[in-house]
Amino acid sequence: MIPDHPEHGRYTLRDVRDADEAWMWPASREALRPYVEPLFGWDEQVARYFFDKSFPKRRVIEVANQSAGWLELAAESDWLFLHEVGLLPAFRSQGLGEQIIRDVQAFGDTQGLHVELQVLVTNPARRLYDRLGFRATHLKMSRPPGGWDAEPPDKPAG
Repeated sequence: MIPDHPEHGRYTLRDVRDADEAWMWPASREALRPYVEPLFGWDEQVARYFFDKSFPKRRVIEVANQSAGWLELAAESDWLFLHEVGLLPAFRSQGLGEQIIRDVQAFGDTQGLHVELQVLVTNPARRLYDRLGFRATHLKMSRPPGGWDAEPPDKPAG
């Protein structure tokens, strides 16, 4: 994995702290909802469950000692999986996300590891991933109950 406290010029990474949840959950919800909701609807409880599950695995991205976002990576024997790069609004559109992904790619290259990620079709970050050399290696397809044009069914009680 990328070392615990690397200097990457513009940013550093540190382990997540309990206090980070207060800013990270609202930022994560704000960042993901526009891309998830059109495809699957938005369920706050489900979103919170996945956030809580991934929270301890994240690293905080800091710029000038200020929390700028988060990074979540998983390492296996022959690949790195880039689960998420999330940036706070003030740090977007400045090349920071691209630099972080390039650093992950460079680390993977030095270790002989494939770098993989998954992105929703509604997420405009797909253009960045294309530009950075990621290519679709498989296509996951889904169909909600009743099809894409149907109203979502009522959730079962429980």
